[in-house]
Amino acid sequence: MSDEIRVTVVKVGGDRPLSLRWIDPGTGKPKFKSSGTKSKKEAERAAAKLEHDLQDGSLATNVRMPWQDFSVKYEQSVLPSMAAKTRAIVSTVLNSVEKLVHPARLGDMNAVRLDEYAAKLRASGLAETSIKAYLAHLRGLFVWAAKMKWIRAVPEFPKVIRAPKGAGVMKGRPVTGEELDRMLRAVRKVVGPTYAKHWRRTIIGLWWSGLRISEAVALRWDGLEAGLVVDMSGRRPMLRISASHEKGNRDRLLALAPEFCRLLARVPAEKRKGRVLFAPHPKSGRQLSADDASTAISAIGKRAGVKVNSRQKTKVDPVTGERKTVEVVKFASAHDLRRSFGERWSERVLPKVLMELMWHESIGTTMRFYVGQNSQRTADVAFAAYELVQARQQAGGKARAVNTFVNNDAFDELSEKTEDSLTRYEARGFGNS
Repeated sequence: MSDEIRVTVVKVGGDRPLSLRWIDPGTGKPKFKSSGTKSKKEAERAAAKLEHDLQDGSLATNVRMPWQDFSVKYEQSVLPSMAAKTRAIVSTVLNSVEKLVHPARLGDMNAVRLDEYAAKLRASGLAETSIKAYLAHLRGLFVWAAKMKWIRAVPEFPKVIRAPKGAGVMKGRPVTGEELDRMLRAVRKVVGPTYAKHWRRTIIGLWWSGLRISEAVALRWDGLEAGLVVDMSGRRPMLRISASHEKGNRDRLLALAPEFCRLLARVPAEKRKGRVLFAPHPKSGRQLSADDASTAISAIGKRAGVKVNSRQKTKVDPVTGERKTVEVVKFASAHDLRRSFGERWSERVLPKVLMELMWHESIGTTMRFYVGQNSQRTADVAFAAYELVQARQQAGGKARAVNTFVNNDAFDELSEKTEDSLTRYEARGFGNS
């Protein structure tokens, strides 16, 4: 796109005044304005004035601002108020824009260039959900630019291909009890013998607690300033979390799942110091960041051969231009352990209780990801409830034991195999590492 805006005089027909035409830098579409005169000479003078106003930004259009300058202004003025993870994502988006479409100036990013950007993201193999997120963050930049009156309007953004109705919304899937046991056995092969027991404790802790990996590595027995602290003072163990460490950005006292509370209770009071879960570097022993710990757990999932998703990706040879379709496999991660927690508890409690156990901000998130995802198990629970009523009626109102998890193979496998793992790995509890 040219750095200059050109305004031309056009005749629109009839006996109407001449019009002024130019391409709007924000939308990439032609714009028209009446010159207010039928005289071509006077209309050309009006076109020159309008062109000057558009160029110097007096009409809320600053297409000449270098893109790099605009990016820096946004990073300095807006990003500091965002969460650290959001800042990192926005920085990734800005880097991808410069790498893929090379805008020189703010005005270069019109609707046409945005379409090109989305197409290149798609060609790189990025999932549609990720493309949607990238465009949403990028749109935020233009909303701010319009607010600052540097552009006249937010450019039109491309539509993202929607997943077929009824398609899965999770990037992975819940891990079964048998798969968890395979992961525990694979730990030593990935991280080595020195810190294998710590990693097994962390994986089991994620399985029973439903914690996000960022929450797990920050969880401590003491030190309120740490952000996430186990509170053992009440009738039930609870989790105190400060706003700076919580996704909802507010202080909260949260309930913990009974299985995780059982593990916490195993730790003697004198050992309840420091970190609850410990994800050490295999060699140095230092605590890993959430991202590095997540990478290590994914490596364990890969070594255990636990595939949770796969998709087809088209790669283009940069030399020959040949297109080749390859399978991209996602192996079990820390978040898939959280998904397992959510699936188990979705069958035991009402959605509102599950929302609080999962620490979701919205019941909609809980319903979308964890309620009604497995129709076979839903049917099992429904039949079990019906059989319970029938049994009570036949017994004259007396309660009768009925298994409410009919054919729950994953739960049975967990009882048989993972309980053995707990006995082997957790006999001493989650003591101070």
